[in-house]
Amino acid sequence: MAHPAEKKNALRHSYVNELLALSVAAVKHSVADGTARRWKMEAKDQGDDWDLARAASRRSEGAAGEFTTDFIEEFTIQVNETFELLKSEEGLALPLEQRTKVLSSLTDMMSKVMKVSGGNKRLEKRTVAAEVIKILAKFVSKHHPDYAPQLVEILTAFGPQLDKELSD
Repeated sequence: MAHPAEKKNALRHSYVNELLALSVAAVKHSVADGTARRWKMEAKDQGDDWDLARAASRRSEGAAGEFTTDFIEEFTIQVNETFELLKSEEGLALPLEQRTKVLSSLTDMMSKVMKVSGGNKRLEKRTVAAEVIKILAKFVSKHHPDYAPQLVEILTAFGPQLDKELSD
């Protein structure tokens, strides 16, 4: 089934200007991941390099701290967008196991990003919070598995709020 040009343009905009991961942009616009990759490759072959446009839309100069901050901001945008997608109708339709896997993966990625960035107090707070959430999720799934679906729902909604609270 052919998609309208508007859908391809919207996907490109989300990837280039909103700085979403291509797979997240694909989900946002209800496009298969393979289709999104194909569109990106075809565009590059026609002289529209989405990666170059994406790089141009971000700051490429500045101190290492600015780069780290920019990277963390982009990563946080993607994490928040993923949380929003998990709360959407499509996300809620995913099996509990898959939603839990996505949340666990986000927690692991966030911890790794924060460890690599080191020395940033905001990031250190987020690392501790992510570790506590991970430990809590393991505890609930082991000792109170009946509450796991509610915990996933709560953590999905709580993630963006936690990020706002820790930004102070």
